[in-house]
Parts: sequence; structure tokens; C-alpha cells
Amino acid sequence: MIAAIIAASTSIIVAVLAFLLSQGAQLRQERRQARLARINSQLRDLYGPLNALVDTNEQVWEALRATILPERGARRPEAATSEWLRWRDQALMPTNRRMRTLITDHADLIIESSVPQPLRDFCAHVLSLEVAVSEEVDGVKRRALIEHPGGDFTNYVRSSFTQLKDQQQKLLRSTT
Repeated sequence: MIAAIIAASTSIIVAVLAFLLSQGAQLRQERRQARLARINSQLRDLYGPLNALVDTNEQVWEALRATILPERGARRPEAATSEWLRWRDQALMPTNRRMRTLITDHADLIIESSVPQPLRDFCAHVLSLEVAVSEEVDGVKRRALIEHPGGDFTNYVRSSFTQLKDQQQKLLRSTT
């Protein structure tokens, strides 16, 4: 009789443990899937497009610096050439606006809990540059009130993109 009770108790304990282990594994898998879905959204809707646009603008900027732009110390708004203004207005500014829109429309996908300084600086630069560009219609030529954050911005975007891609690959490997 005691042997039957022990056998029945053992069977129940084994069944409960198997159930708990199964539930724990399922919960961990669901968490991995949720994390992967979030990272996929961050890459698809914010960091992926932002990274591609940063790379595009940086390539154009470097080409302009190597060809038509004067040395940094000699750059003055009143000395801007029509060629530079065309590149700024037709290539760089539309891409800058698109990047700003990505940041503001998808701020909920930012990795950090608040908007990082390089992103805030970039958005503020684009807004101040838009004002400077609009003033040119009235003959006023001046620099943007807020400078482009430069390497801080590009480094942030590139490192965030890489970080998310690494996490994505790790999660993909662990879910198979």
C-alpha cells in the first residue's frame, strides 16, 4: 500500500515538474520572440532606414568636401556657390528631413529610454538649417543656428544599428 502511494506521488510530482519545466521553456521562448519582434521593428522602421540615409548623406558630403566645398575655415554662407546650394537643397536637405521624420515618427523605437543627445542635436540642426535656408529668399545668408552634430550622430546611428543587428542574429540563433 505504501509502495502504491509512493509510486502515485512520484508520478504526480514528475508530471507537475514536467509541466512547470514546459511552461518555463514556453515563457522563455515567448519572451525571446517578443524581443525579436521589437528588434525587428526597431531595425525595419527606424535604425535600418536611418543607417542607410546616414551612409548616403555621408558619402555625398565626403564627395562634396573633396570637390566643390572650400576648406572648413573658408566656408561662409555669403560665399556659397550655386552648385553647393543645389547639392544642399536637392540632395542633403531632403535626406536630412527624412531622417528627422524617422526619428520623430519612431521615437518609441529608440533603444534608450530617452532620446539620445546626438539625435536631439541632429533634429535641432535640421530645424535651424530650414530657417536659414528659408531666409535666403529674403537675401539673408547666415549659418544654421545649431551645427550638425557630425561624428556623434553618425557614430550613434551606426553603432545602434550594429548593436541591434547583433542582438537580432543572437536571438535568431537561439530560437532555432
